[in-house]
Parts: sequence; C-alpha cells; structure tokens
Amino acid sequence: MNLYLPCLLLLLCSLNGFSQKADKKLQQAVLNYIFNELRTAHTLLFTCQFNDTINFIKYVSPFHPFLEIIYPNSRYDLDTLLTHRTHGNTSILVDCKCSSAKELLIKASADSFFNTTYNWILWDEHGACLAYLTSPEIKYFGPNAQLLQVVANESVYQISDCHSKGRHLGAPLEIVPIATVYHGDNGATHIGLINDVQQMRSIYDRGNFNGLVLRGATVIDRNNISDKHQIEKLLSGIKKEDGITSFSKYHFALLEIIRDRLNFSLTYRNARGWAGRLGNTSFRLGYIGIMSRKEVDIGASASYNRLNRYSELDIIHQGWKFESAFLYRLTPNLLVRNSKGNFLAPFEMYVWIVTTVVAVVITAMWIRIEWSLSRLNIGTFIIIPVNVVGVFCQQGLETSPRAVSTRVIALTTFLFSLILYNFYTSSVVGGLLSNTNQGPSTVEELITSKLQVSFEDIGYYKVLFHDRKVPIANKLLETKILPKIDRNGLPLYTQLKNALPYMRRGEFAFHCELVDAYPEIAKQFDVTEICDLRVVHGLIETELINSVVHKNSIYTELLRIIMVRMKESGLIKRLLIERQPKKPECQNLYTVYPVTFNGMANAMVLLAIGIALSAICGCVEVLSAKFWKI
Repeated sequence: MNLYLPCLLLLLCSLNGFSQKADKKLQQAVLNYIFNELRTAHTLLFTCQFNDTINFIKYVSPFHPFLEIIYPNSRYDLDTLLTHRTHGNTSILVDCKCSSAKELLIKASADSFFNTTYNWILWDEHGACLAYLTSPEIKYFGPNAQLLQVVANESVYQISDCHSKGRHLGAPLEIVPIATVYHGDNGATHIGLINDVQQMRSIYDRGNFNGLVLRGATVIDRNNISDKHQIEKLLSGIKKEDGITSFSKYHFALLEIIRDRLNFSLTYRNARGWAGRLGNTSFRLGYIGIMSRKEVDIGASASYNRLNRYSELDIIHQGWKFESAFLYRLTPNLLVRNSKGNFLAPFEMYVWIVTTVVAVVITAMWIRIEWSLSRLNIGTFIIIPVNVVGVFCQQGLETSPRAVSTRVIALTTFLFSLILYNFYTSSVVGGLLSNTNQGPSTVEELITSKLQVSFEDIGYYKVLFHDRKVPIANKLLETKILPKIDRNGLPLYTQLKNALPYMRRGEFAFHCELVDAYPEIAKQFDVTEICDLRVVHGLIETELINSVVHKNSIYTELLRIIMVRMKESGLIKRLLIERQPKKPECQNLYTVYPVTFNGMANAMVLLAIGIALSAICGCVEVLSAKFWKI
C-alpha cells in the first residue's frame, strides 16, 4: 500500500490538448514531475475527445494504474465528485483550451474548492486560465489555494505556483515560478528547479497580506457604534465597557496579534447581537448570520457550541471559558429556609417523639413509686416533673430521692440524657463548622429567597428569556421576574457599575460574566463583604466558546496555524491570565452571622406556649383560691 495519501486527478482536455504534434517527451516529463510532487495515486480523467484520452492513458497509466474516464458532454456534478469522502489531496488538471474550463473554475470558486484538499493544475499554453482567474466571477480564491500553472513557450514548459490573498477583496494574483522543463543540448529532458512547491505554499511565503483590507465583525450592544476607530477604541480598552463582553475583547486582542503577523488591516461591522432568526424563517441574524453568509472574513467575538452551526462555520480557536453566574452578598436574612438554624434539626422527628415518651414514662414511674411508699403529696407531685426536666437538661435535681428505686431511675436518666446531649451538641457544632455554603446555592433556592434579580444589559440575556428554551430560565421568569415587573430601584437589565451598590447591601443578585465583576468587586468591597460574596451557577451553561469564520473560508487553515503557534509560544495563556481574573480571596478567618428570627422561631413558639400555659394555670389557681375561701 502506498504510504502517501491517495489523490484524485481530474483532466479536461481540448481537441489539441495532447496532440500528436506536441512534444510528447516534455509533456510526459511535466506530468511525471507534477504527479510525483503531488503524490497522485488515483486519476479521474475529464477529456473532450477520445484521442486525448488515449494519449493521456499512455502518459499516466505506467505510474497511475487507477484511472476513471468521464466526458464533459455526459452528465456530471462537481459537488458529487469532490466531496469530503475524496481520498486525501485531490489533483485537478485543466486544459484551458477546453470550452468547459471557465465554467469549471467558476463552479470551483463558488463552492470553495480552491483549498488545501484539492491540487489544481492549469495547462495554460495561451494564458486563458489566467484571464479566467482574474475575472470578477472568481471570488473565493485565496492563500489556501493549491494551484499550479503550466505554460509552454518555445519547447520550454514553465511551472508556476498561483495564489491570492483574496480575490473577493480585489487582491492580485501572485505567481511564483517553481520549475522549468526543457531539452538539453544532448536532446535529453531536463528539469530546472527554482522553488520548492511545498515551501511556496507554507505560511512563511503566504503570510504577508501587504496591507490588504479584510472585512471584520464584532458585537457591541450599544447604539450608534459603527465607526472603525470607535470600535477599536472600545474593544482595546482595559476597563469594563457597557455593552461589550470580555470574550469579545479577548478575541479582539487575538485578532490584533494575527493582524500584525499577517500584515493586513480591518474594517469592522457591528452586529449588536450574536444570533437569532428572522421570524419563522431560516435567515440568521446577528454575528452568526453575518459569518454564515460570508459577509465578513474574520471576527472579533465568539460563538457558542451548537450542533446546527457546525455546517455553517469553521472553528479556528477554542480558548475562552465563558462563565456567568448570579453574584450576591450573603446577609443573615438570606439563609435558606430549611432545617439549618432550627434547634430541632440535630435529631429527626421520631427521635424527639421517643425522647418525649421516655420522659413521660419516667415521670409516671417516679410518681408511682413515691405513691406506693406513701410519700406522695402536692409538693412531691409538682417537683417530680421538674426533676425529670432537670435530669434531661443536665441541670441536676431539686432534692435527692430517698428510695433506691427512684435513685436508680435518676441515675439511668442522667446517663441517657448525657449521651443524648453529646449527640445533640456535636451535631450542632459540626454543622456550624462545616456549613461554608450558606445562603442560596442553586437557582431554585435563589428563586424562593428574598433576593431580587437583575441582569447585565447585554443581548444574550434578552434572547434567553425571549426564546424560553431553558426550563430553569422559564421558572425564574415566571416566578421571580414577571410578578415583580413594577420594580423599585434596580431595573431588570442594567450595567455592572449600577448593580454593585445594591449587591453590597444584600438586596439584589446580579447575573453577569464573572471576569467582569471580580475586578470591580475587589476594588469596591471591603474584606468582610468579599467573604460574604456568593456565586450561583446554573442559569447559563459554562463552556468553551469558539472563534469562528464562515464554512470553507479561504483563511481557515492559515488562521488555525497561527492560533496553534500562539498557543505553543504562550501568548494565548498570557492573554487568558490577564483577562480572566480570579475571584477575590476571603482574608478573614471566619465570619460571624447573627442568629435571625427564623433560627429561633421554634424556641419562641415553645416559650409562648409555656407562657400561655402558665397564664392558664395562674387563672385556675386564683379562681380555686377564691372558691375555697368562699
């Protein structure tokens, strides 16, 4: 099996393409040289005449046994022949005298077949194909094109490499000589090498755009932003700007490095948003729509990972981790309404029930023993329940029991309550020490809390609530946002600088990109407030987002190479460290949160019941005293 990638060769020949009058040895030497350089293994022959097929078979069949013949007059489709299933590099030999050559080149340009997958060879003895390539109909011909031109001049064949930095932008064709094939003095065929064809197709020789103006796009969610210098000033700024995401600034910084490396300039188009569709149609809006329709060449923003975008966009880089969440400051009244803070929480309910039953049984047994020993009176009857409560609370006895049986009951009750008390206190202390995630920690808990919510005034939040495709976002909208549509204070959509004072007071949870909020929080919050800061994820998925160009872009391979080298050299890591600050660290050893009324509500209820019972007993005693006096 051939170790080289197999290739596919298409040939268009005219009536005189490989005539008997031509120099067969030079033609065969040219084909042999090109086939060896391109490592062709599979040949698909497009010919205009049967005689040309016979001549071509004589030249090619000795070293390319796999041959398929197709005539242009027959029905064929270039999209069907050149697919992603094509073997390796595909070589296409075009005789420019054939009447179908221009149609073929226009079709190849429209469908982006001038790329690194296909090697094109133009047999261009009279310069016809060169004129075709400079015509306005050939738009997508760029630095990724692999095209060789063969020109015959007085029994000398000149082989040249052709490419452009972008014919759709008016960039000229760049022709670099590769080799010459001619007869020597002794009649032998000679090949004079001028340049290495692979070297001429590398980034070293195609990495200078000579100031070509490319079309760029970005997303700034603000009005009246269209000027190039205004866009560049906003995206290059260090501080947080309204309507601009951090990942757009990051991709603009990458684009600036690429611009310096390739020596081009840019004109920008502001999209205002990232995605969307026009009504119920398939027409895409925003940044993604501009990219997919090939209206721009490169972008200073990013795209989420969505399955329906892979067929329209090429990914050139994945580096920015998009992480957004709710940020709020924990205050005592924001503790989650659950078992935390409840003095009954250390034991389950059936434990409390069993303990109460045990206390009642012990009290009854004690009273029965005292009654059987004829020691029961009003004072003893009252003091026995008090002693039982004192034993359970580890507070001792009012008077020591005189009977051995009651002393045994008291002793065993002391041991039982000691073990019970140890379990209770250890559970309380352990819960307090281990409870670091106080306050709402999920979006569901945030919805049931007293916090009001607000969002950064940026497009993707509005799309999130408009499309209603995320269940938790729908629940938040229906239960937290719509019922409080008449808001006092902070609006639903606002900027980070406006939300920070409300966050410091603990009234609002603000949802934004975390890397935007952390530097401002570090500047404005004090040490205690930073320790009280809480983050709630779950509304928008955290993911790596993509830097993209349109599908089969003429710049895809070139940009991917530059991105890989930037990553290898550490430039991308440096940018990420600079532009993705970490959450400010808590400098306090601990934070004391005062007990709220919710935490002591059960104790207050118990006290109220006791007071009410005491009042009832007092009334009964007063009435009974008056009755006996009467």
